[in-house]
Amino acid sequence: MKRKIFSTLYLLLALVVTVTAQTKQQPPAPGPAPKIELGEHESFTLKNGLKVFVVENHKLPVVSMSLVLDRDPILEGDKAGYVSAAGQMMRTGTKTRTKDQFDEQVDFIGADLSFSSTGFSASSLKKHLPTLLNLTADALLHPEFKQEELDKIKKQMQASLAQEKEDPDAIARKMRQIMLFGKDHPYGEQLTEESIESITLADVQNYYNSYFKPNIGYLAVVGDITKKEAKKQLKKAFKDWQKGEVKKQEYPLPQKPAQTEVVIVDRPSAVQTSVSLVNPAELKPGSPDAIPSQLMNSMLGGSSTARLFMNLREAHGYTYGAYSSLTSDKLLGQFTAYANVRNAVTDSAVVEFLNELNRMRTDRVTEQELNDTKAYLTGSFARGLERPATIAAYAINTARYNLPEDYYANYLKMVEATTIDDIQRTAQQYITPDQTYIIAVGNAGEIADKLERFDKKGGIEYYNAMGEKVERPAAAAVPAGLTAETVLANYVKALGGKASIEKLKDITVRSNANVQGMQLELVQQQKAPDKYYTAVLMNNSPIQKVVINGSKGKMEAPMQGISKDMTPKELSAQRLEADLFGILLYDKLGVKTELKGVEKIDGKDAYAVEIEQENGQKATQYYDKASGLLVKTINSLESPQGIITQTKNFKDYKEVSGVKFPHVVETTIGPQVIKAEVKSVEVNKGIPEEVFKL
Repeated sequence: MKRKIFSTLYLLLALVVTVTAQTKQQPPAPGPAPKIELGEHESFTLKNGLKVFVVENHKLPVVSMSLVLDRDPILEGDKAGYVSAAGQMMRTGTKTRTKDQFDEQVDFIGADLSFSSTGFSASSLKKHLPTLLNLTADALLHPEFKQEELDKIKKQMQASLAQEKEDPDAIARKMRQIMLFGKDHPYGEQLTEESIESITLADVQNYYNSYFKPNIGYLAVVGDITKKEAKKQLKKAFKDWQKGEVKKQEYPLPQKPAQTEVVIVDRPSAVQTSVSLVNPAELKPGSPDAIPSQLMNSMLGGSSTARLFMNLREAHGYTYGAYSSLTSDKLLGQFTAYANVRNAVTDSAVVEFLNELNRMRTDRVTEQELNDTKAYLTGSFARGLERPATIAAYAINTARYNLPEDYYANYLKMVEATTIDDIQRTAQQYITPDQTYIIAVGNAGEIADKLERFDKKGGIEYYNAMGEKVERPAAAAVPAGLTAETVLANYVKALGGKASIEKLKDITVRSNANVQGMQLELVQQQKAPDKYYTAVLMNNSPIQKVVINGSKGKMEAPMQGISKDMTPKELSAQRLEADLFGILLYDKLGVKTELKGVEKIDGKDAYAVEIEQENGQKATQYYDKASGLLVKTINSLESPQGIITQTKNFKDYKEVSGVKFPHVVETTIGPQVIKAEVKSVEVNKGIPEEVFKL
């Protein structure tokens, strides 16, 4: 792996991305299945058909509710996205309350209330429950669907769709569903810009009228409340909610591929590949194989002590983590094994994945391995029972899936009864390495030839980031006579020319950004010849900053407890990042450049230039062919959680004192997008030396 580069982008990542660390756990010694005291739940059904499950817990004066509408999956067709939009619009105001009024009343009682297309979740202090129920019933029975709110939701959906195009893991998830189910199945169809745009208020209203019916609902009520109290209040709140017929849907069951197929989504600048091996699995919730298959998958890839992790990470160092999942579903479940690996070892990683999948099928696990996994699963199940909401969920599952009444009470007995033969049998039943889709999201130019040997269908298939089938990407053609140096020189000229840039003795750029609801200010300052200051501020206080003064530099992130002096290599990397015109430092800092070819960026031709710093850190920059301006960069940063891809898009260039500055910078880190909009650019104002004091 490349040396870790500590950057302000990585500091910002710590603010906006929560990563669950996988730690090795030593399971307790196995023992006999303990007697399970599942906890009491009571149930009743309202006249309108709503099935209610009450779990008392009087430790805190809080009551929580969760509604699940048990409908069949819906094929949305050329309006894909309208179901999700309908769920979001349930919380945008009612016939008697505007959205602002509704939000204010929910906040006033300190409650939580959210809706989705298949129900709601609500919680408050017990004393506020009547008010919360009144608000919930108002939103549930009298939603007001307004065009302006739909327009906002569609805009958010379009933004999310754009984010997914830059996230290799999101692309991989999309491709798994497409390959397993096809785009003509509810589980495989995908949102597009066109489908989102075509959603109308009538679509939303029709969905609400068709599916928000109490007779397909399961409501869990958990907390400081009795069955009698719950029944009285719910009858009053939902007395006007009328039952209705809900249309059933049936879909053909997708089949396993006849032979293993390899699918690639090309990301030309990627330094690692998101690899998935996936096959359909006919595993129903609560089926006799549900528990043995859970144990089997836990041994294979369910944790950081499982076989896949120990092989691909610990033994071979191909990845920061390799895992698997086996999900049940009343239509069709699926098995998936996955990891992000370096391009150079993509084929080797696939070999080890296949080795482990086949070993799980052909070799019997040991008694010790099975007992350790049983002990771990037993502990997890017992800890889950400490949460009243778990009891309510089990009660609902029992009713929804027609499970035996004592299914969860006997859960640990079924765990303990699982044998080595059961493990091997379920592996052979639900893992099919000879009939699987191998999906790779990465640089096709580097990985395609390596993966050809795994494809048994007759040729690798290629898709774009939207899940559309495409031809194999042609090798990037470098225009005759054009070099990286020429592209970079044209960029400097497009900015305004080196002479104009060098007239800027100091620069201050202030931008605003919204990150997960937090209003932030980004400040970049530099002063010739070698002083830099960048900071992320909240309420005018720096929460992360980098200061460089000549040959010394320091990075601080108080929220993460970080304060460190930079090493010479870190200083070199930070200068390129902090300098608004770092391109002028390439020769001085020993940066190598190579023109890789021409690629489409937002539908326009752009020259791709790879830069490599002295420490080996690489990035790809894209320069618009017509304007010469930098429009995008892709950088891969190594973090404790693995390689993180960070993409920047530069837009809306405006001239300030003879030099063009981008006034919108969109930074994508994993699923997060940080859009910074420049509010001011000041030049030659005489920045005080104190700003750069270390």
